[in-house]
Amino acid sequence: MLSLYRPFTSLLRDEFGDRDWNPFFGGGPLARAASFSPAVDVVEKDGAYLLKAEVPGLSPEDIDLQVENNVLSLRGERKYENEEERGGYRRVERSYGSFSRSFVLPEGTNVEAIDAKVEHGILTVTIPKVQTAAARKVEVKGGGLVDKAKKLFAKSPESKSEESATA
Repeated sequence: MLSLYRPFTSLLRDEFGDRDWNPFFGGGPLARAASFSPAVDVVEKDGAYLLKAEVPGLSPEDIDLQVENNVLSLRGERKYENEEERGGYRRVERSYGSFSRSFVLPEGTNVEAIDAKVEHGILTVTIPKVQTAAARKVEVKGGGLVDKAKKLFAKSPESKSEESATA
């Protein structure tokens, strides 16, 4: 399975968690607290591709999964939980916000049979491969006049047995 490649932002990676970090367009460590992009693993198995995305705190209703023109789009939003705390310090390290990830599906996938489930904060999307027909030998038959003539003039097994009985 291939994902959309962004060559410029791939050059600017954060060394903590391998997330995109782009100081020129509003990215970076400070912007990460206001945005959320789930980490995704893509694994190829014998009969399917598995896409696993980390979506902690999201329910199935919070996730939108669509396929259009062989592109699988994963969208959702993790909302900020507003908690009031008096006295002392407060630090928010978890990321919140809406996200969108897109993946180009390779040829030979069965988009009608895609299955998705969320369990323990992991979204697992199973994308089955199309079963290809096994190669088989096809017999080539003749149908010309020569083949018909050979059949007409060939001795039948009954006539061969009569000749051997008379001799």
